[in-house]
Amino acid sequence: MPFAPLRVYIADDSPPVAEMLTELIAIPGRNEVLGVGETEQAATQAIRSLRPDVVVLDLQLREGSGTNVIKAVRADHELAAVRLLVTSNHTSPQMRAGCLQLGADHYFDKVKELGALTACLARLADERQ
Repeated sequence: MPFAPLRVYIADDSPPVAEMLTELIAIPGRNEVLGVGETEQAATQAIRSLRPDVVVLDLQLREGSGTNVIKAVRADHELAAVRLLVTSNHTSPQMRAGCLQLGADHYFDKVKELGALTACLARLADERQ
């Protein structure tokens, strides 16, 4: 019996970055990208309706912020299992600590830590097997 792929939602306001992340993350039969949202409202609604396993979340969205998405997801007990992986160009220790304190599971530098992001997704996919 085949295993269900890891279901990933991407929240990023930059179409080129979202496209790059989709190409990086999507692996047929292993990781499935369910969709992309550019705003806080679109991301929050999609997460509630799609119930992804993982959200790859930028902090700066077209409208609203990634931190508010973290708060909304963590405030909804039905979404407790959703893993929140923040990707950002803002890499100060304070920003990283703040996001983790709000309930993000991981925080990655969007420029320097994409390898760590894909390794994290691989571990999460392996846990489903």
